[in-house]
Amino acid sequence: MRLLGNEAWQNAGMPFRRWADAVSRRKVKIGFSLFFLAASFFLSRAVLFEAAVPFLLPVWALAAIRYRNYLPFVIIGGGLGSLMLGPGQLAIHVLQILLFHSIIRFRVFRKSVPVTLGLVVLAIQSVWQMASYGGQVAGDVWFLIACEALLTAFMAVFLFAVFTQAHKFLHERWTAERAGAAFLVGAIMITGMGGIIYGQFSLPAVLIHLAVLFSVSVGGLAAGTAAATVIGTIVSVSDLEFSGMIALYALTGFCAGIAAKAGKLGIAAAAPLASVFFYMYDETLPLDDVHFMSMALATLLFLCIPSRSLAFVRSRVNPDRTVQSERRRVWLEEKMDSQLHDFHQFAHFMSQLVSDHNGSREDEGQRRPPSICQSCFRYEKCWADPEDGIAPLLDEWMKAQASPKRGPRIRMEERIGYKCVRSTGLMQELEEDYSQAVLNNQLHHGRKMLALQLRDMSRHLNDMMMNMKEEIKTFRPEEEELSARLHKLEIPHFQVDILSEERGARKIVCSMPDRKSEWETERMVAERLIMPVLNEMYGEPFEVEKSVFLEDPFPHLQVTFVSAVRFTMDYSVVSSSKDGTFHAGDSHEVFHLHDGLAAVILSDGMGSDAQAYRESRKVIRLMRECLNRRMDPETAMHTLHYVMSLKGGDDMYATVDLALIDLQDGRLWSYKAGSMSTYISRGGKLFKLESAAVPFGFLPSFSVDAKRHGLKAGDVIVMMTDGMFSPSVAPEQQERMLGAVLSRCEDLGTDGMADYIMQEMGRKFRLPSDDRTVIVIKIEHTVQKWSIFTPYSTVTGKETVVR
Repeated sequence: MRLLGNEAWQNAGMPFRRWADAVSRRKVKIGFSLFFLAASFFLSRAVLFEAAVPFLLPVWALAAIRYRNYLPFVIIGGGLGSLMLGPGQLAIHVLQILLFHSIIRFRVFRKSVPVTLGLVVLAIQSVWQMASYGGQVAGDVWFLIACEALLTAFMAVFLFAVFTQAHKFLHERWTAERAGAAFLVGAIMITGMGGIIYGQFSLPAVLIHLAVLFSVSVGGLAAGTAAATVIGTIVSVSDLEFSGMIALYALTGFCAGIAAKAGKLGIAAAAPLASVFFYMYDETLPLDDVHFMSMALATLLFLCIPSRSLAFVRSRVNPDRTVQSERRRVWLEEKMDSQLHDFHQFAHFMSQLVSDHNGSREDEGQRRPPSICQSCFRYEKCWADPEDGIAPLLDEWMKAQASPKRGPRIRMEERIGYKCVRSTGLMQELEEDYSQAVLNNQLHHGRKMLALQLRDMSRHLNDMMMNMKEEIKTFRPEEEELSARLHKLEIPHFQVDILSEERGARKIVCSMPDRKSEWETERMVAERLIMPVLNEMYGEPFEVEKSVFLEDPFPHLQVTFVSAVRFTMDYSVVSSSKDGTFHAGDSHEVFHLHDGLAAVILSDGMGSDAQAYRESRKVIRLMRECLNRRMDPETAMHTLHYVMSLKGGDDMYATVDLALIDLQDGRLWSYKAGSMSTYISRGGKLFKLESAAVPFGFLPSFSVDAKRHGLKAGDVIVMMTDGMFSPSVAPEQQERMLGAVLSRCEDLGTDGMADYIMQEMGRKFRLPSDDRTVIVIKIEHTVQKWSIFTPYSTVTGKETVVR
């Protein structure tokens, strides 16, 4: 005999696992299908007061209005149940269904479906009975017709209360009223089983006892007793056995409820005590072997129910509010920690920023000779001996300058005059060095104070947020706020997930139940109903990224909304250096802050060498860091000016031209510090955005010129450095030439336009020997991916370096 290995066993069990996975994925659909099949079959042959009272029409109305996908199962089950009562009952049901569908289209009948169903039953039964009795209908028949119509209306109320929309049925809390209606519907279904018995087991008795045990395990003593009483009443009414069976079922629920704290075993052990008591007390009740064997089978089935399933149902009936509050508290703590972490990073960045130019102090112990001494013929004699030379006198002079008395300073100047042959020039240089040292010390102190204040502010916010974590107990996340707005407008949905909260890059998923009518499409509901709510709540445009129809766990529609980027941006950069080298004083950067906001930075360092290149690159790097830290652009401009003005005398200055392009609403914000004007070409007209602000670090006072300009599809934005204009020609003449050049090359791409501007401006005017950079940006409407007349890309660009 050949033994199967592990791999062989796994392959042998693969079909079964696939079948189990398929059933698990479709368990909700399978469950609803089985319910409508069984409910339509048994309710179509229900019995009350020992008379058949078919309830097929309420089940049909429920499926037609809320569960249209399961109508075939109602047809199968209802048809079989009606045939078992006779062809006449089948004909009555068909006529009732036809009349119901013919009048439910009118609004007046849709206001109250149960009343409409009662009227339909009353009308069809009246006509049928009059035709059957030749117009001579007895009074008791009319009474039965009225009872059937009234019971049909009540049955519809109970069915629609239990079976809400599919998404609500699976997620909403089960209230006491809803649970009572469910037990009543189940009891009426049991009456339609007609006493089905297999050997020693009765199917109705098994189901009744199992329902009592289940209700006690889920709801406790009160719920179990109430459920048992309802079930016993309905079953007794169907067989006209009022007192005895009602008391038996009620006492069964009471006994099981008393032992509910002992768990499933306690409930299973205590429930049969009522039957044993009535077996010994009342011999008239039908408590035979079938009853007790059915009770034993129901108890065994109850013990086989997983505790996890019972706990899940218990949580749906009595949800644990503490767990929900704990989840909310954890969510709030995580959100506050994230915000605090961002602030810590910002404070750390600012501390490094203001401490970037502290300089090294390792050379303080050894003084460097002044420049006037280095050109003196007595240099070696004065500076050869560090103890006997002039260096100690200079140190003492520096210390005397800090003295509030004038005498020590005069005496030190006289001693230096005796020692130095160029004392006048030396004193002037020493005073300049002293003033520079005092200023540097004060600036270093200011930087240190700013860093310390940021650190203290960070600690203060940390303590404040920690206190808020302990005090705040409730909150309302954006998902709940958006869901409340949709509920207020009566837009059906059951779940809202916000995947991204960043402005311009928001992503929101809304799950909605299956459409109610044929005229409702996912695009119509999303664009006409939900999208205006999102636009109003967030103040930015949205678009539908995708919509998916899902079957699991129930048929529903999942629509994904994203921030709408209505414009695309194509850019090209052409640069040329003064000396034909790779490094030049001009630098640029084009990047995205998010999908709907692009930033363009152009900086011109003072000079054309590597030092100017490093200075301009440093300004761009710091500006990008500030913007990525979500600092306001105007604040970032002021911060960089402050940092640049704190630098030593060897550092240089740099201009900055910052353009923020809003691709959602079509707007341009321009921030300038000593840079050239920005030009916008639209339909042959040239718009100019200029500024009179000075470069970074150039003057102690500084102001930012911020301009805003609307953009349209086809607009061309031109940014350039001062090397593109000649100082010997009037700016107005060169601007007219630039407008003419843009008009001639508007059909070219951005790369061709940038090259053409560089060539034509250099050919027409005698441009200075300087670094030159031109950035050309073209704005167009966003088109769908299937479009063939323009590429689909949010930002495309090309950079060219001309030597």
